[in-house]
Amino acid sequence: MRPIDVLVPELFANEGGIQVYSRTLIRALLQLRPHTPLRVFINNDCPRHLPTSGWEGVEWHPAGGSTWQLAASLLRAARRRRPQLLLSTHANYAPLQWLHHRLSGSPSWCSAHGIEVWTLQPGPRRWALGRLQLLLPVSRFTASALRRKFSVRCPPLAVLPNCFDAQRFHPGPPSPALLQRYGLRPGQPVVFSLTRLSTGDRAKHLNRLIRAMVELRSEIPDVVLLIGGEGDDRPHLKTLVHDLGLDGCVLLPGQISPSELADHYRMARVFALPSEKEGFGIVFLEALGCGCAVLAGNRDGSRDPLADGRFGLLVDPDQSLAVPLRQLLTSEGEPLWFVPEALSQAVGQQFAFPAFCERLSSVLADVVPGTMPWDPLTSSC
Repeated sequence: MRPIDVLVPELFANEGGIQVYSRTLIRALLQLRPHTPLRVFINNDCPRHLPTSGWEGVEWHPAGGSTWQLAASLLRAARRRRPQLLLSTHANYAPLQWLHHRLSGSPSWCSAHGIEVWTLQPGPRRWALGRLQLLLPVSRFTASALRRKFSVRCPPLAVLPNCFDAQRFHPGPPSPALLQRYGLRPGQPVVFSLTRLSTGDRAKHLNRLIRAMVELRSEIPDVVLLIGGEGDDRPHLKTLVHDLGLDGCVLLPGQISPSELADHYRMARVFALPSEKEGFGIVFLEALGCGCAVLAGNRDGSRDPLADGRFGLLVDPDQSLAVPLRQLLTSEGEPLWFVPEALSQAVGQQFAFPAFCERLSSVLADVVPGTMPWDPLTSSC
């Protein structure tokens, strides 16, 4: 049987949204096509990064950071055995995909996340991306951006949203060890945010979130804001916290270990990321899965994980954030937002791994012969 080839920037060397999405896609293909050989070509991972178990059925091709080695490996494999489909999880590889299609005749699909396609300028990547057989935007916002970018030459689109691990991100009691680490008492109101703290990402409006604490603490004196993440903007944010007299009530602990991430969501009463440049935002799904009330911006792909306001509060990020934060901290809003088990279950039905498998199965069925129909009663997803 002819294989399916998957082309990804990175899987295991580091942790991030595209890495999570890529791993999810591979696991879904293994679930939906258990008898189809799966070859995975990874740009940045080295052999030492690859797992020794848990991914049976995958043939790994790590390139160790060499794009030339990646291309050579992919094209050699296609020459040996032409794939049914080449599926990439990043638009940077569109020129290589176009060349692969020209040489092999195999259809080529590409995921589209956010800014990497919103800002595409005329050139080889944009030209090649517009000539692929299918694009898979993760949100309606990114799909709309692609239609504007390519106009009448836009390839077919199929929205394939991110998902979250419902077995890992679920409601539960706060971790006593974390409360002790941050000097918090049980039940103390905590607002949690998590993102890359980069000067290039100031459209996430963390400065507005910090400034909102001045007004918010006049009404809820013991509220604490915890912003996780690393980046070159962290010193600026720490200076802002000090200048506003918020030392001790706005905490920037740095990078948060993946093993402790779910406990950070469970420790918080509200998760807030008032961004206006999110392609989707897996963090929203993780927070919702843990039963956390969520605040997000209303101008970007954040609308999709919040289901246009069904699962959380969408706000104009240019407006004061103190009022909407107070509303969530005092349980003002849709009743579902403040019932952790019900919220987690509702979000899981729409965005957990089985929902991702069902969407991908539908997309594959028309193009790749032999795709197993999705059956939630017999599936192990």
